[in-house]
Amino acid sequence: MSPANPTAKTYAALNRAFDFFNDRLFGGELPPCLVTLQRKNKAYGYFAGGRFGSKDGAEITDEIALNPSHFKSRTDEQSLSTLAHEMAHLWQHHFGKPSRNGYHNKEWAAKMHAIGLHPSDTGRPGGKEIGQSCSHYIIEAGPYARAFAELAAQPDFSALYVELWDDA
Repeated sequence: MSPANPTAKTYAALNRAFDFFNDRLFGGELPPCLVTLQRKNKAYGYFAGGRFGSKDGAEITDEIALNPSHFKSRTDEQSLSTLAHEMAHLWQHHFGKPSRNGYHNKEWAAKMHAIGLHPSDTGRPGGKEIGQSCSHYIIEAGPYARAFAELAAQPDFSALYVELWDDA
């Protein structure tokens, strides 16, 4: 048996998680986007509307970036909650009223609550729900927690690769 293709395995897992959460948490209404792995200091991930496209300009797509430097220190549930967090930005970009770049407003916070993630600038209970820099924590038994449990229980669920070097 030949070894797995790590690129195909990683991006298939991310694409599957995106599609699964889109169906379970967003009613399938989110448009496709480009999910990338990017190392951005101190960020678990980010959303960039209209960041990529074809050279001729015929196609334009949004980017959701996840920082693989944090996968090892977090559970798959936590790492993929960042995907759902950024999907809330994707939703707001297409269906809501986004604020200035990097600002997390009340509309976004309400969507986060609806999908089972509690916005918090500290990533813990008691933090501010809106502001320039905002993380989240998973609401116990909420929609995201249930969706992740369903995804992870599937026999062909693939865990994310993690960095093995500490200085990466």
